Amino acid sequence: MLKKTIYLAFCLLLVGSFVSAQQTTSKVVGTVVDSDGNPLPGVTVEATSPKMVGKATAITDQNGTFRLLSLVPGVYKLVFSLQGFQTLVREQIPVILEQTISIKETLQLGKLEEQITVIGQSPLIDVKSTVKGMTITKEVFQLLPKGRDFDALMTAIPGVSNEIMLGGTSVDGASGLENVYYVDGTDVTDIVYGNRAQKAAFELIDEVQVKASGYQAEFGGSLGGVVSVITRSGGNEFHGELLGFYNGAPLRDKYRKSLELNLENDSVATYYADDFFNGKNKDNRIEAGGNLGGYIIKDRLWFFGSFLPVFYDNTRTVTYFDKTVKDWKRTERYINFSGKVTAQPFGNLRLSASVVNNFYKYKGDLSDVYGSPTPAISYDNYGFSFPNVSGSVSADLTLGNNLMISARGGYFSTDQNKQLVTPADEPCFQFLTEAPGGYFKTTNIGLLDVPAAYQRATGYYNYARANAIVVNKSQNQKYSANADLTYFLNLAGEHAWKFGGQFVRQGQNYDAIARNPVLFFAWNRDFIAYGVNYGRGKYGYYGVRGNDVTGPFGDFYKAYSNRWAFYIQDSWTVTPKLTVNVGLRTESEFIPSYATGIPEFENLTPIKFGFDKKMAPRFGFVYDVYGDSSLKVFGSLGWFYDVMKLQMASGSYGGVKWKSTYYSLDTYEWDKIGVGGNFPGRSLLPGGTFDFRAPSFDLTDSDMKPMGMREISFGGEKKLRENLALSVRLINKHLMWAIEDIGVLLPEGESYYTTNPGGAFIKAKYALAREAGLIPANGPDCPKAKRDYYGLNIALDKRFSNNWMGGFSYTYSQLRGNYNGLASGDEYGRTDPNTERYFDLWYLAFNRDLKAIDGALPGDRPHYFKAYGSYTFPFGLTTGFIVNAMSGQPTSTEWAMDVQGYLPFGRNDMGRTPFLWFANAYVAYDFKLGPTRLQVNLNVDNIFNVSTATRIYSIYCQGADPVGDARIAQGRWDINDYNPVLDPRYNKEMSFYGPITARLGFRLSF
Repeated sequence: MLKKTIYLAFCLLLVGSFVSAQQTTSKVVGTVVDSDGNPLPGVTVEATSPKMVGKATAITDQNGTFRLLSLVPGVYKLVFSLQGFQTLVREQIPVILEQTISIKETLQLGKLEEQITVIGQSPLIDVKSTVKGMTITKEVFQLLPKGRDFDALMTAIPGVSNEIMLGGTSVDGASGLENVYYVDGTDVTDIVYGNRAQKAAFELIDEVQVKASGYQAEFGGSLGGVVSVITRSGGNEFHGELLGFYNGAPLRDKYRKSLELNLENDSVATYYADDFFNGKNKDNRIEAGGNLGGYIIKDRLWFFGSFLPVFYDNTRTVTYFDKTVKDWKRTERYINFSGKVTAQPFGNLRLSASVVNNFYKYKGDLSDVYGSPTPAISYDNYGFSFPNVSGSVSADLTLGNNLMISARGGYFSTDQNKQLVTPADEPCFQFLTEAPGGYFKTTNIGLLDVPAAYQRATGYYNYARANAIVVNKSQNQKYSANADLTYFLNLAGEHAWKFGGQFVRQGQNYDAIARNPVLFFAWNRDFIAYGVNYGRGKYGYYGVRGNDVTGPFGDFYKAYSNRWAFYIQDSWTVTPKLTVNVGLRTESEFIPSYATGIPEFENLTPIKFGFDKKMAPRFGFVYDVYGDSSLKVFGSLGWFYDVMKLQMASGSYGGVKWKSTYYSLDTYEWDKIGVGGNFPGRSLLPGGTFDFRAPSFDLTDSDMKPMGMREISFGGEKKLRENLALSVRLINKHLMWAIEDIGVLLPEGESYYTTNPGGAFIKAKYALAREAGLIPANGPDCPKAKRDYYGLNIALDKRFSNNWMGGFSYTYSQLRGNYNGLASGDEYGRTDPNTERYFDLWYLAFNRDLKAIDGALPGDRPHYFKAYGSYTFPFGLTTGFIVNAMSGQPTSTEWAMDVQGYLPFGRNDMGRTPFLWFANAYVAYDFKLGPTRLQVNLNVDNIFNVSTATRIYSIYCQGADPVGDARIAQGRWDINDYNPVLDPRYNKEMSFYGPITARLGFRLSF
């Protein structure tokens, strides 16, 4: 009785918690005929799988058609039965996430108890879908080399690459901040930057799917890919694993050399060995835990749980310039666990709930040879905690052959809290209360009469900079709910209509303010800003944030907003061979005010997009050439819109307090600056301060267009053998509009307008600036943001059979324009969505001849080859490999101006980085121990220890140069005429591919 009560309460809890927006199931559809080819109505079709709680049933209609809806991914057994006919059993049918399996079966006359069993694979080709990408199942990723997180195998997919300069995983040329990530249907995309914000180890995953193109109207918010993770479920038998992994310094070659300015002479470039520059690291990472799955009630209620903590420890030994040797210690702890329950309380109602936790904390800040943090003070107690949790619930109800109702709900939250050391807690900050000290933008070693005791290298901090801020709260939250209805009907062919709605509430709650002034020193430098030289003191100048002149420095706000989306789509099977997909998605969203506590601003809505501005139609067709799912051709046309990230919101709309003032540096006793509020030297700014984050409500375009993309794709897929398929895809992704902050120089400093580059709003602002003489009369208008990706993918994939699997792909592509997207590859991986540097000054989008820049963008790799494979030997040994080979990155000369990003000669004038290739390997051996199995495995990244340069240093000179707008507007100017401080690193290789690294593991399965 107690068990039934618990079970009922659980089911009611799930039904009452319909709250994310991502389908997590699949379908099997088909027809049943007799031996003469006539449709058979009334046939009972039953589907079961070790992955699905309960069973799914359907009965064929008058056309012999059946539909098994809401199937979880897994390997299925189908049973077809009808009085007067032999029972047909079809086994081992793999069904992957969101796939539609189309089959046709024939029943023979005979007795019901007579049975025919067919063992065969499902069709390799989904003839209902225009989606291209890849689904990687547990059975596949257990055989290949991989990292410890679910995105580690994504680069095996054609069109997908790992681009550090573009913020991570790039899909078809988009930056890594333009993807959407789901775990069990819950959106775990970071709301601030757009990157993946949650981890999931492979041991708790059933499938990872990446949609690269052609996806339907129910999916939104992505200009790149849609990444879906499905976690593991329980079953009718108890099963579990004990797991362990180790990696660290003993299993890794030395880190690569580092290109730097010489620490004692910044006119010389030097390659430093990593252990000299960053110290010698003795680090160890241990991951150990296990999982268990099974049933509470057979065929009704299942559970699965995992616990896989990570213990990382590092002792770094640093030898400083004065020969001081010091050990620094850092510990990191990851409390990773997951839980999932699935149920089928009755009929075809399926319920599930899951939670994934990634709690992380660290203790100890490390130092480098710069002395940052300073060796005079211990930072072993510094640290923070980072809670990270997602949860999802879902319900799928199938009513007969024609109707399915689904509901999804999710919650995702991250935070930064439990600051172990704050400025008032430690000796360093007792000293800082009187003398803030700060950061050395340039060195003072060997400068004039500076005593040795006051000399420091470039990059030196006398405090841990992150701890200058007192973080009381740093919380990001997202709530989501989604419901849809799918209805099948016959009307001039078969239609699958789907209607759905989606609600998301997200926001931020921050309280992080500097308790003491934050300083930075520019030794032997003039203070130059916006083309004006404000002078210097005897030793240079220094800047201050957070004193009586500037006011507080930091983040303080609480802001939440709502987003709605609705979609309708139809998959219309016009003929047995032709399917046409049409759909429409529309969304509304807004960015709230972040001016907490500022009455004149806190109730404003600076950015709002109504449903009329985000209408996203989708069209596609699929033609099953022979009608047997062996060859299809397809095409799609769609419009897609980004969901705005919140990184720019706090800075633009009152949340970030950041004013700076500047003084002449007339004393070498930098440690006494700030004592008792003393800031010596003359003020270098007539207006007192630069406000880098002034609220800009009146500088935001109220009629701007959302960031969007148009996509066109064509392709074909051919089954060559039962387990071998060839696919070809042609793809074009064209950026329609971007949203950026665009700088216009005013007498009081630079103002930033948030709008569409190239739109009417910014053209009008430029015209006013010209009239006021703030932009040269012949200064060109801000151009439209441009990014075009053209790609051809050719892929050959062999599904696992006969002990092996493999695949090969080649991609030819071009990525061209003047704008990388939400992450900027031109700034060495800057990830500030909607606030990149591309349009910060009027001339940045033009070369020195005032011609609009347009060329190969960072991330452009014309040729990309990929191969993967594995083989399992009969005696228990498994081997696997992945190889990537690709063109280098384009490199462009940059002249240092007021901001980064000025390319005087346009794009790709320096050629490309070297051609890059690397290989990863995996080997595992299984020992059978009665009913249990022990596996020992080894994963090796970069097995050939390739050390190719992945960047060329492209900045020609150091610091800003006093070149006025009038001279730039004349065109054909040369920075060498202004005696720049040349950067000796220019045109030298840097950022080399990482060293060979191994990881040992074991798995005890029972």
